Amino acid sequence: MTRIIAFFNQKGGTAKTTSTLNVAAALVERGRRVLAIDLDPQASLTMAVGVDIAALDASVYDLLIDETVEIPDVIVPTTLPGVDLVPSHPDLAAAELELLSVLERERQLDYRLRGADLSAYDYVLIDSPPALNVLSINILIASTDLIIPIEPHPLSLMVLGRLFETVNRIRRLNPRLRVLGFLPTKVHHSSRLASDMLTALAEEFPELDRLPSIPLSVRSAESAAERVSVLNYMPKSSVAAAYRDVGAWIERDGEVVTIGEAPVVAGRTPDLGDD
Repeated sequence: MTRIIAFFNQKGGTAKTTSTLNVAAALVERGRRVLAIDLDPQASLTMAVGVDIAALDASVYDLLIDETVEIPDVIVPTTLPGVDLVPSHPDLAAAELELLSVLERERQLDYRLRGADLSAYDYVLIDSPPALNVLSINILIASTDLIIPIEPHPLSLMVLGRLFETVNRIRRLNPRLRVLGFLPTKVHHSSRLASDMLTALAEEFPELDRLPSIPLSVRSAESAAERVSVLNYMPKSSVAAAYRDVGAWIERDGEVVTIGEAPVVAGRTPDLGDD
């Protein structure tokens, strides 16, 4: 069964797009085929993988709004070998209102994915918007796994309570949804603040795993500007190595436990080295 992994956090600036792109590249290096879905109206992932938004015949907006549009109708190739994309479009910003008249509007993505032949892909990775809205609910209902990118900043911890409240409610509609853990991003390893925040995160959510930390680096932005992954742009960098570790982490099995009503995968916290 194809795993559907969402990079999800309602807070902006947590490197959801960067992580989606580079984890996709890391999984491809491991011999996997990946379908990425850009469900952010800003369409940053779509642009970062070299897709011309103006030239699109259809996007994820059409997939959600028009029941005659199916997954194969909107898949496009990307500049990342082994990665295909369901692209976003600025029109997606209007979907919140347009879906109000659609029956079971919160399940539209799930219906499309369930009705599609995804056998060509090992993973579907979803880039989510920085919000809790109907698009976010569609993502949570359609996904099998959830990774929470989080910046080591005091404000990051403040929003987690609401996020887990939402996940717990969604599990009544999607009991297969698993929270795999936190993905610390933009981590300055010599920063006392980063160290303190990661410690606080582990103490507040001891049941949740912490994926390999992604170091703060300008390389991620540079690679996106070049429409490639950081693994291609700077393959020997610490950022590329960290994303490779995340790809390996995702492919390992773990024991499922629960936090409240939300399942998580425990026992897979890797050796974080110099973190």
